[in-house]
Amino acid sequence: MNTSYLKTFIEVVNLKNISKAAEKLYITQPAVSKQLQILEKEFETVLLKKDGRDMVTTESGRKLYKYAVNALNAENHIYDKIKQNSDVQGEVNIYSSSLPADCFLHKIVLEFNKFYSKVTYCINKVDSKIVFSNIESGLINYGFVGTVFKKGKLKFITIADDELVIAASNKSFSQYKNQSVPIDFIFEHNFISRENGSATLRTLENYLNSRNLCLDDLKIKVKVEDNEIIKTLVKNDMGIAIISKNAIQKEIKEGTIIPIKLKDVELKRKIYFVYHSGRYFSRIEESFKNFIIDNYQI
Repeated sequence: MNTSYLKTFIEVVNLKNISKAAEKLYITQPAVSKQLQILEKEFETVLLKKDGRDMVTTESGRKLYKYAVNALNAENHIYDKIKQNSDVQGEVNIYSSSLPADCFLHKIVLEFNKFYSKVTYCINKVDSKIVFSNIESGLINYGFVGTVFKKGKLKFITIADDELVIAASNKSFSQYKNQSVPIDFIFEHNFISRENGSATLRTLENYLNSRNLCLDDLKIKVKVEDNEIIKTLVKNDMGIAIISKNAIQKEIKEGTIIPIKLKDVELKRKIYFVYHSGRYFSRIEESFKNFIIDNYQI
């Protein structure tokens, strides 16, 4: 049996689509279809069927998927134990929400690259909601996020702790340096908000809801997806923002932004590496996942 055909079958099942699987595997749609036909001929059964626009497994297909994932993961394990990292190469495709991408990911990639010098990287900075969506859809197997989304077979590995603070311009708010303020403070000033789907926004919203307060009552001046833009707007007195303290360390040292804490509350959260436990991981993906678990789990 050609194990590469099993990998193709797994991707079609994950993505529920032949063309998407072909795109992910960098082969043609006819090549994918041909490999599926060969598998069905070899096993003398129908493995996939159409359900609307989706390709879904038959009963035989479900059995094959389960065994194929186990067999290929075992194959990767054998290679790692015998050959270790001597010939691991390929592309690591990483999806990450803003904070992990801005503050942690570069350290992880630099360290991983010391052991796997033949690997290339594609890093995509998106919000947490998109990371979860892409894992669920089968486009990716793992990513980095700042919030937990409990669904299915997702596994969360804590890699760092984080604290949210109010970021304010030192020009206008210097009197609040090393001070704590009541929650009313964030409703009294123009507010720069993260976009919907952001882990930061979700953490703030959960806290406000616990105090019977509403996110919509903030004087939102700007909604923005990127922390770097938020910091620039804060420094130039466009408004205040709730942001990770890790993300503004440089500006704190420069004296352009001051961190202000909320009284009687700590907006703490964790940074996670999240992966799907029921999927096949290519050898390079398995190596990257194990590297994170072995070296960054806290």
